[in-house]
This record gives sequence, C-alpha cells and structure tokens, in this order.
Amino acid sequence: MPKMYCGALLICGLLVGQVSIAQAKGLEEILQDKGVITAEEYREATKTSDLAYYKNGLIVESRDGNYKAKVGGYAQIIYRNTDVDDNAKSNKSDFDIRRFKLQLKGHVVNPRIGYKFQGEMASGFKTEDAYVNYRFSPALTVQIGQYKPPQARQELTSASKQLFPDRSLANDTFNLGRDQGLQVSGHFLQKKLEYRIGVFNGNGPNAKNPDNNNMYTGRIDINPLGAFALDESGLSAGKLRLNLGTSFSFNTISGDDVGNGFDKDNDALDKALNLDVMDKATFSANYGKEMELLVLTANIDFTWAGFTFAGEYYTMNADPDLGQDWNADGYYLQAGYQVLPQTLELGLRYAAIESDRRTATRLVSAEFEKSETQIGVNYYLSKHAAKLQADVTFVEDELQAYADDRIIRLQVQFYY
Repeated sequence: MPKMYCGALLICGLLVGQVSIAQAKGLEEILQDKGVITAEEYREATKTSDLAYYKNGLIVESRDGNYKAKVGGYAQIIYRNTDVDDNAKSNKSDFDIRRFKLQLKGHVVNPRIGYKFQGEMASGFKTEDAYVNYRFSPALTVQIGQYKPPQARQELTSASKQLFPDRSLANDTFNLGRDQGLQVSGHFLQKKLEYRIGVFNGNGPNAKNPDNNNMYTGRIDINPLGAFALDESGLSAGKLRLNLGTSFSFNTISGDDVGNGFDKDNDALDKALNLDVMDKATFSANYGKEMELLVLTANIDFTWAGFTFAGEYYTMNADPDLGQDWNADGYYLQAGYQVLPQTLELGLRYAAIESDRRTATRLVSAEFEKSETQIGVNYYLSKHAAKLQADVTFVEDELQAYADDRIIRLQVQFYY
C-alpha cells in the first residue's frame, strides 16, 4: 500500500505540474501549440493581453481594464550659443537640461476616473500637473487640481511636440502657465467641436490664493475636417486638417497677490506686466488696490501632406484702479514641411510682441517692441520618442539698445 500510495502521489504531482505549466502558458499560447491559431494570430491576440508593457513609458493595467498606470516622461537637453549684439558683453556658450519630466497617469476603479501627476526634475523637483477628472460622457468631463488652464493652443501643446526647440516669443510673453482650479470640458460631432471652461486661483502653480478674486478662462476649438491633435510637427500630417480656436482669460490682481508672490510660470504676470519684481507697497502705489487683466487669443492651424502651418494672435489689457490702462499684443506665424517623411523636417517662424509706450506704472520694464525670426530643422529617429532639433534665432529689439542677438540652439529629446 505505501508503494501504491507514493506512486499515486507522484502521478498526481505530475498531473498538477502539467496543469500548472498549461496555466502558466496562457490560453493564446496553448491554442497556438495545438494549431488552432497561427503565429500571426497569436501575436495579434497577445498585443493587449499583457498586464505590463512598454509604450513611451511603462504601462501596467488590470485585465478587466478598470485600473491603469503609466510611468514615464521625457527629457530635453539643449545647447545654446548666443552671439551678443552688445560689444560690452561676452558671447555665451552653455549646455542646459531644459526639461526632465516624470509622469504618472492613468485611471482607477473604472476608465471614467482619470488622474495625472507630472513633476519637473531639471533643477530641483517641482510639481507641475496634479489632478483627477471624471468623464461623464464625451461631452462632459470635470477636472480638478493643478494643470494648464484653457488658453493659447501653442501653450496647451506639449513641449515635446513643438515644431521648434521651444515655443514662440509671443506665447512666452502672454501665456498663463499652470494654475490650480476646476474645469469642465468636452467635445461633440467626433471632436469637430471642443470646449473647455474653468475657474482658477490665478496665481500660478503651487501658489495659494490670498483673496477672493479668481481667474476665469475658456476655450473653443472648431475642427471642421475632423479631430486635430495638439502636435505642431508634420509627423501625422497626411490628411487635410484645420483648426480654428479662441480663448479668453479674466483675472483680478490685488496687492495681496503680489505680496504673497506669483509663480513665474505665469508669463502674463511675470514677463508682460513684470509683477514678480514688485512688493505690495510698490503695486499699491502704482496701481491702487486692484488691477483687472484680460487676455484673448485666436489661432488657425492647418496640416496636409507633410506640410504644417500655425498662426496665433494674443492681445492683453491691464486696467488698474490708479492710472491709465495698458495694452499689449503679439503673434507668431510658422510653417513646417517634412522633406523626408517621418525623418527630416524644416521649419520657419516669425514672432513679434508690442506694448503701449505709455504705461500705467511708467516703468520701462513694462514696455516692449520685439521680434524673432527663426529657421529650424528636425531629425526624427523614432518620432517624438527620440529626435534632434536645431534652429537659429535672429532677435530684433526696438526699445533696447544693442539687443539684436543671434542664438543657435541644438536640442536632443527622448522619452523614457
């Protein structure tokens, strides 16, 4: 009996082992082994059956699709050579980690509940995006947290998908950066009409609101020929696509806001109005208790057969309690063409900004009349996942003496 018992145990063990092996193989592999499906059908069936895989980041998801997390990011390392117009100053040659971002995004419980966290690690860790959203339907998604408010299209387009190594002079003067708040958005007619509208602190990212004034923003996009992705390159410019968009932002700035400090991510407050260098006393002496700020944008984007075109106009009005109101505007026009499809692309851009000469504060730092002409080339090793970008910029500054610099940039980008 003991021998028979041991033999039975051995046979059971072998059977259990075979079953375990079969289970470990997976259903698709078993079907292929039995000749039920071909090798090609096996590869197709296992494309999305894995719980962990890589696609511009490491993705882990549950088999039922209710949980998903993607960990990754991208980096941009840049070299700049500046031929300074002022003979009293030295030329510049420097390397810089322009961006090094860490991203975590996905959904929890079910695909309707999404989230994203993004941090910048280039010069000390800084939280950029941190939000959750709920998609009730294609026409309605509610989002709360920190992210970019609806504003200019170029600012909403990822830095990793720009035609040039960085955004235009006009965008870098009037953009709102990131902020904390609540937004509703959605689309209709298969994304031929898209909208976003929200309320935010108005002080930039990682900054609290010290008063009861908020920033209100909204954007509408019309894509009459079908969905138009936020991508300035010509990598997917095979089909004819057209985007017409406009946005608004209304914000009330007080001395308490200035006294508590703005985050310089909001260039409308930093570069255009130069508020970051002020304290509450200086603000109150020049502007009074409050200043109302209105920023409007309008754009047209077009792609077809490897050719891309984009143009955007920005206008800004600052109306303080004291003194006269102040106006400024700017625009950019750019075009690109894929000389070698998916490999080599050429680009050309002109951007200009101009403000009133007579400002409410009478501060020269809040006046500007400047333009940039840029010629660029992109070489794609693996689309945006690995690419080289280079350009030359010719600066013309009408208000600053000896400021017509020439800048050469070379940038490498990779996803991880």
